[in-house]
Amino acid sequence: MAVTVVASSTVSFSAYAKNDESKDNTSETTTAVTVVTTSPDSNKQDSDKITKEEAQEMLDKQQNELEENLALAEQKLAELEKSSKVTVEYIDTLDQKIGYINEQLTILEEQNFSIQEDIDKLIPSIEKNQKVLDELSKEVETTRKELDKLQTKFESVYEAYCYRLKVMYVSGDFNILTALLTCKDISSFLTRYEMIRSVSKSDTELLKEVQEQTEIIVTKQDGLDERVAKYETAKKQLDEQKATLDEKQDKIEENSAVIAQKKAILATDRAESDSLLAQLTAQNKQYTEFRNVDKELLEAVENEIQQLIAGIKSPDEITTAVAGDIDDYVSVPEINESDVYSKSDAVLNMVYPVPKHTSISAGYPNYSSGQYHGGIDFPCPTGSNVVAAQKGIVIAVKNLEDSYGKYVMIYHGTDKKGRSVVTLYAHNSNILVSAGDSVKKGQVIAKSGSTGNSTGPHCHFEIRFDGVRSNPKNYLS
Repeated sequence: MAVTVVASSTVSFSAYAKNDESKDNTSETTTAVTVVTTSPDSNKQDSDKITKEEAQEMLDKQQNELEENLALAEQKLAELEKSSKVTVEYIDTLDQKIGYINEQLTILEEQNFSIQEDIDKLIPSIEKNQKVLDELSKEVETTRKELDKLQTKFESVYEAYCYRLKVMYVSGDFNILTALLTCKDISSFLTRYEMIRSVSKSDTELLKEVQEQTEIIVTKQDGLDERVAKYETAKKQLDEQKATLDEKQDKIEENSAVIAQKKAILATDRAESDSLLAQLTAQNKQYTEFRNVDKELLEAVENEIQQLIAGIKSPDEITTAVAGDIDDYVSVPEINESDVYSKSDAVLNMVYPVPKHTSISAGYPNYSSGQYHGGIDFPCPTGSNVVAAQKGIVIAVKNLEDSYGKYVMIYHGTDKKGRSVVTLYAHNSNILVSAGDSVKKGQVIAKSGSTGNSTGPHCHFEIRFDGVRSNPKNYLS
């Protein structure tokens, strides 16, 4: 039966990214807070849903706890420094301090991200309300001008009407009947009657006009009052939004200043930790990896290695591998079934990767500081033989400037549970095999070294089951 493997010549790998099946990792991690909003028609609030205010309270509490931990770490460092900095305890405490600062930076950056989201939502609302306010302002101004014109017109009509009332008042007892009875003849009677009727009609029309103008003015005034009220409400809302925006922008600036300050401290502490660790491992020859590495780089490296493992076609699968959408992959020629194991726990009987060098400088799954470590480190002189822990096929050979430096990955087949078994050998000075090579158990595949993220010559060794790291010590003999 033939076996086909899909391998990559561009895959890199991380020693630090958490992906192990062990639950005893004691490194401290930041608690993520999820804010959930409920829909208006929701009748029941789930117990695990919290408001944004409650989430902020939790973050503030966490920040306070981190500040307390930082203070304790600083105090302990000051005490340890009195004897010597080049000690495991001092370096571990310094790394714990670095971890606390990293957690604080994560919280601050998440806060800034959340605040910026609020700002991004607030700005369009402010712009929209500003337009509404501008429109209301124009309407108020237009209505006021119209009202002023009506007032001017009303005043002239009202003055004319008042003049007529004044004339009538000055005439005293004179009335229409007296005016008609004092006529000397019918002709003058008719003439005076027409004059009186004309004046009366004019007065009636004048009064009617006064009333109509008054009603128009009252209506217009009511409309103005309504618009002014809307304007005041919109302006108040807009002012509140602008105040909120200023507050959030100030908070981002405040957080950014703290972030910059803590990053400067972090850079200094990381450099000191790396320097002290290099001195310590040089003294005791217990070489391992530097612990302060770029998380994004490690994540990228881990993603690549997971893609590589996902492309493996085990013996019990089809013999033709399909690379799919994974870029930069090459197909390894078919190999005989005897080159790898198929559903057999015999694959788990492995030898130490560096013969005669079995002491461990850093174990699985943590360094002494509690930080995650995905394998075990075997200190050994540069140029020592690095051998295949079990028979298999080489699926990756890579040379990284950081991370694992020059490393080799070997696929050994599947265990009794059907899990793919892969080993990794890192920090080599020279690699003696190529992707696609078939290797035997104990065969020399590389020369040890200190390439990549390394404090000195050693072999970093890992075992993965279906891509998940496990404790290598359980399978070495």
